Amino acid sequence: MKSRLFSLSSIIVAVLSLGRLHAAPDPNYHIFLLFGQSNMTGGGATNPVVAKECDTTSRVKVMAYMNCGGSSPECKFPLGRTADKWYTAFPPLHDCSEGICPGDFFAKTLLDSVQSNITIGLIPCALAGVALNVFLPTGPNANIGPPSGKNAYDWMIARCKLAQQVGVIKGILLHQGESGSGSSTAWDAMAMQIFDNIKKDLSLDANTPVIVGELRSDNTSPSQNNTNFNKLVDGLPAKYQHCAVASSSGLVGNGRDVWHFTPAGFQEFGTRYAKAYLSLASNAWEPRGGTVSIDKNNLLASPANANFTDGELKIISLDGKTLEIIKTKNGRSPGPGSKDIRLNIDAH
Repeated sequence: MKSRLFSLSSIIVAVLSLGRLHAAPDPNYHIFLLFGQSNMTGGGATNPVVAKECDTTSRVKVMAYMNCGGSSPECKFPLGRTADKWYTAFPPLHDCSEGICPGDFFAKTLLDSVQSNITIGLIPCALAGVALNVFLPTGPNANIGPPSGKNAYDWMIARCKLAQQVGVIKGILLHQGESGSGSSTAWDAMAMQIFDNIKKDLSLDANTPVIVGELRSDNTSPSQNNTNFNKLVDGLPAKYQHCAVASSSGLVGNGRDVWHFTPAGFQEFGTRYAKAYLSLASNAWEPRGGTVSIDKNNLLASPANANFTDGELKIISLDGKTLEIIKTKNGRSPGPGSKDIRLNIDAH
């Protein structure tokens, strides 16, 4: 009898263990693929450190890009990451020695416009200095990063499939072109082919949003050809369904090279990626909700937009929805010393 009971209990434990190993992906774990080259990895932007770059929340996760010991160059937090495992996100998201990248503030901004039960996951797969063809299924082997000597597309898809075991891929973010700014119109055709390959091989909805960022627009060096290249980027939404562009307008270079942005520029760029994504994602695709903090003393730095006209302070969410209209005394704008306002976003 004892041996029979032991055997039965062992079977129950085994079945329960298998259930945990094969649990269904969490529909509230929204995952985003980041790929491209050094501006997506956070290249050239390791300082100065700004405190909000290092803000962390358990609601933003990153799949470790590679094994990383030591500490974050920017935030000084211990890394202790193992490739392909999930961790609370903070810079760097890619290479252990990189800085902030657009993915950081894409996720932090998105938190302010989605329901509070949603967790955001990031799959960093960018490779510094590579041409776009490296991400073709038949492309040349990568010569840098974790897939060095191997096909980068296969590596990227394998990481995405691991992510799909725990959540749902909700979007694709690309920033690439510095190693292709002299290309002909073949670049945009190649980008669209890669998007289609990713969606097919991961069985993604055809309407999965794709966000592409412009190259620096403050650099008009003919050798870089950024202005003409950005026309290719800007033309993608007319050619590819559910595609939007994150503008680089007004973002300043880091002063050390002709390619990279400042850390503040990466923060703003990430916010623009989030706004572009929300412009494509319906409430059914990305349920709206959560809490937005409005600092009336510094409205431009807030995670929502605000307009003050005719004695009314109108708070507008990142996806353009009016959250609240606040009447002010004597028609004056809220002045110094005003307290923050906490506003709940109406998901419907």
